[in-house]
Formats: sequence, structure tokens, C-alpha cells
Amino acid sequence: MKTLTLVIGNNEYYEGAKLTNAVSDATGMAQIFERLGYDIIFKTNCVANDYTELLAEFEKRINEYDASIFYFAGHGFEVDGENYLAATDCQITSGNKYHYGQTCIRLSEILSILKKNSQKVNIVIIDACRKSFDRSGAIGFSPIQAPKGTLLAFSTSPNEGASDHGFEGHSVFTGAILRFIGRERLSVEELFKKVRKTVFSLTEGKQTTWEHTSLIGDYYFNTGQLVYSISIPYDENVVKDANYNNNTDEFGKLILKIKSYNWDIQNPAINKILIIPTKNLDKNQQFILGRNLLQASGAAFSAEAFMNEIQNNIGKYTINNENHVLNGILFEIYFNSHADFRKDKTKKHHFDKIIALRKIPEFKNSFIFIRQILESTQFPLIYIPKEEDEYIDIEIVAVNEKTLNYIGQEVIYQVISNITFNGFDLTKEVAKFHTLGIKENGMIEVISGYFSAPKELVKLHCAIKLEKIAFAKTIIEDDEWNF
Repeated sequence: MKTLTLVIGNNEYYEGAKLTNAVSDATGMAQIFERLGYDIIFKTNCVANDYTELLAEFEKRINEYDASIFYFAGHGFEVDGENYLAATDCQITSGNKYHYGQTCIRLSEILSILKKNSQKVNIVIIDACRKSFDRSGAIGFSPIQAPKGTLLAFSTSPNEGASDHGFEGHSVFTGAILRFIGRERLSVEELFKKVRKTVFSLTEGKQTTWEHTSLIGDYYFNTGQLVYSISIPYDENVVKDANYNNNTDEFGKLILKIKSYNWDIQNPAINKILIIPTKNLDKNQQFILGRNLLQASGAAFSAEAFMNEIQNNIGKYTINNENHVLNGILFEIYFNSHADFRKDKTKKHHFDKIIALRKIPEFKNSFIFIRQILESTQFPLIYIPKEEDEYIDIEIVAVNEKTLNYIGQEVIYQVISNITFNGFDLTKEVAKFHTLGIKENGMIEVISGYFSAPKELVKLHCAIKLEKIAFAKTIIEDDEWNF
């Protein structure tokens, strides 16, 4: 879902009103939104004039998107029924509604923009009212109704204050959001329920988050596009190498040639880049080289030759027990050029040769690198290389059934009705492969491909011997491939 975000964080208010973590909170949210693939409008320590430009840009661009998110961290308060989000030049404790009107965003202004776009999913997240100014209890936000298609999430309930601390470098509210937002397929309502429980617990009941929603359908921040939940030691333009456009040096020009999909251009470029001494390449260059060698190996002869002899060729890139070229190759197997996780659609070119390197101590750190990233995806149906190999145990329920082939001969098939792994039903997914008539070894190959796992680690458990496989008609409807 194409999403536009407007993210604001303000620390530098007047003396007595300064905040510690609002800018850090906004920065953290902007970073996670970027990793989720959202487009971002981002500004910190805004003065009133900044608000004018930000809202105009947000209103102009929102029509191009399926969803929008407005996030604010800073001071917020209510006066005469209006909710204000203060700019840094707002005299919070001594102003009046006219001053506030000129130096704050009115929450009603944001909601007015969203009302015009009610066919979209719109989310408003306010982490505000972080310091009490003894305003006779009127320091919080007045209750407000979410327009159609909108979810409002506040760090506090009406007329409550909010803590500027809680997690290291973050408020208790935003820190909790950052803890949960990367979880795949966690709906926005479930996310804020988890945030509410965390905030309530960490503040010992002193702060209760508040939401109001009129969303019609479900919305998920992460549907699988989040690259990783740990810090990766490479620049963004090589992690998302679709954005790589470096034609300012010889190495960059060669990489762009390898990306050309023209093997007449690719092969000479690969040959030139492979003779560059490792010491002349930084880790980002080595990482993107590894990615592009695997990308090109399906067509370019030079890349194919490198991968066919990878065990002999990759070692020269190991320096101080780190091999950034192998890291790039491994990353390319599991993540595409936009750094989206491929799940069960991993690259299979030369997989067996690459994964066999896990047994070689020299490459241990590369497999630790990819293991940490794969574990952070929390995707349960993929093989994760570990120091000690673990079997993939597959349970298969099948029965022998007799039928006649096209020349009238009696044939016995093992007709499968169920395939499971650790409680996950894989039957329909595996049935999509052309499996009619294959034997046990053929099924092992299918399963190993599905899990991106070494074939020797796949163990099938079935009560009957699998010599000629078919699937029950209840699994798939195409009679050509099942019985």
C-alpha cells in the first residue's frame, strides 16, 4: 500500500519547556517508515512558518497515495476545545488562543485534510503533552472523533500528561511503537493495544494511551516488506541496490554495466571488476559486488563461472574473518533490489554451492550475518543456517490408491491429503508444484526448494513408501495433477 508520512519532532522550545527525546522519537519513526518503504516528509524543531509549508505539501501530495500517516512529537495542549501542536516559537505557558492559532498546528486542520481523503487509510499518531505547566488540569487533549477512514492514536488519555522518557532515547509511547511496528502482519489496532499495555505497565498506571478509530478494513504497517529489525552494516544504496546510481568512479560505472542485463556489456565489466585488489574496495563496494555477481549469474558467463567455482573464488575477499562479497551474495538470495524479503521466492541460482560454504570456518561470520537477518524476519517457513545443522521434519499423510493409466494398466499412487511442518499446513503450497508421479527424492527436492534448504536436511515422515505421488482432489482442482 503506497503510503505518505508527515513526521514532526520538536525539542527546542523556550527555556522551561525544552524536551529531550521528541526529535529522537520523530527520527526513529522516520527511519522505520523509510525501512517500510513509505514516502516521508520529515522536519524537526519546526517554527510556525515551517508548519505552513509542511501542511501545504502534505495536502498537495496525499492524493497520490493509498494511505497517510501523520506523526507528531512535541508539546500539545487544549484551549477552548481546540487541540494544538506547538511549534518551537510558541509561548506555551503565556499565550492565548490567537497566539496559538499562529504558532501551532490545529489538530482540526490535519483532520480536515484527512476528511477530504476518507477513501484512504489515514493514521494520526500524537506523542505530545510531555510536561505539565500547571494549567489547572487543561494540559491534555480534549476528546475528538476520528473522521471516516481514520485512526487517531494519542500517547495519553484526555487531560493527562505524557512522559518524555521511558526507553533509552525515546518516550515511553514512541519507544513502545518502535518495539512493535516491525512485526509482520500485526494490524494497526493490535499494535496500539500492545503499545497501551506496555505504556501502562512501564508508567505503573500513570499514563494510558488513547485511540479512536473509524477504519473500515485492516491496516498493517509491515506486510513483509520490512528488510530487517537489526542494524545492517552497509549503506542504504547498496542494501536497496535498485537505488544504486554511482557513475562517478570506475567501480560504480562497472557495477552499472553489470546491471545492464546485456551480457555483451556485463561480461567485460565482471572481468575488470574481479581483478580489482580486495584492499582497494570498501565494504559497501564488496557487498554490492556480491549481490550483482549472483544477479548476473543467470546470464553472464563470467558471473556464472565465478559462482560455479565459488569456493575457490570467494576466499580472496576474506579480510579479518569478514567476507563482504559473500555477505552480499547471501543477502541477494533472500532480499530483492528494494530490500524486500523474498520469503519462499528466494533466488535458487547456485544455491547448493553457496549454502555448502556454511561448513567452512573461514566463512562463519557471513552465515552469522545472514542468520541474524533471517531470524529477525520471524518467517517460520525458511531454512536458517546455524552452527549446528537442524533437520526439517515434514509429516506427510498419504494412502495407496489404484487407478488405470492411459493404456489401461493398473497403477498405484500414494495420494497425499496433508503435509505439515511444525504445525504449519503446507499441503496447498506444495501441491502447486508439478509433483505428479514423483518419488520420495523428488518430494525432498520440492520441499528443499520451498524452504531454501539443503536437500540433505529435509526428512520426510510418512506411513507408506512414496514411490508415485499424487494429491487428493480436495487439495487442487486440476485433474491433470491430482486424484
